[in-house]
Amino acid sequence: MNETFNIAIPNLIIFVTLLIIPILIFRWLKLPLVKKLLIAAGRMILQLSLVALYLEYIFKLDYLLVNFAWIIVMILAANITILSQSGLRFSKLFWVTFPSYIITTATVIAAFLIVFPANVISHSRYLIPLGGMLLGNLLRSNIVGMERFYSSLRERRSEYVQYLSLGATRTEAVMPFLRQAYKASIAPQIGGLATIGLVSLPGMMTGQILGGSSPAVAIKYQIMIMIAIFLTVNLSVLLSLLLSSAHAFDNFDRLKEDIYK
Repeated sequence: MNETFNIAIPNLIIFVTLLIIPILIFRWLKLPLVKKLLIAAGRMILQLSLVALYLEYIFKLDYLLVNFAWIIVMILAANITILSQSGLRFSKLFWVTFPSYIITTATVIAAFLIVFPANVISHSRYLIPLGGMLLGNLLRSNIVGMERFYSSLRERRSEYVQYLSLGATRTEAVMPFLRQAYKASIAPQIGGLATIGLVSLPGMMTGQILGGSSPAVAIKYQIMIMIAIFLTVNLSVLLSLLLSSAHAFDNFDRLKEDIYK
């Protein structure tokens, strides 16, 4: 079998009804999660259905500017989500963190030229899925990093002030908070690298195999994307923390309260 098996819509609908199992568990445990699950599942199905429609069009068009424009749209959406989930005010930090994600994504996509010819990586069937995988991991790690950094600064404000009173510069005073936030966002990625293939069969490799590729080819793709994801997470978290912190304090090195929701 060289082609991916096409799942019939009626069979998929039947499979979706298996969500009744966690719903029954929620009700038995009296957890108020049924409505959230139904909304989340509905949004997931709607969003993926829309993705299928417009990606079909983008893949047929396969125009370089359109491909890059779609990557920019994904970065915009990721930036909005990161700030929202981190408890930070969109109007204060959006244009500060946005360049960090642009720079990181452009750098790693350019690095793909090491393994792909330019006419291959610019193809929509390569550029958009690879960009999506990078941005999905960027989003999750930056939510952790940004939330940890700014919540720690707020909760341990006296510690930050103490560093300043002892003669530390603002950069030196925020460094312990930045270091902890960076570690928290990177640690899961390192754990994933160490256990991939042993604890879990990764997504890209599974997709390649289901698409008809040999395991040897699939493994090469998976190694490439894991390195790319790790680079993306590292660069984006560090840049977003550095760039946002440069705008999160006033001229007297006081943390601005208006950056929080």
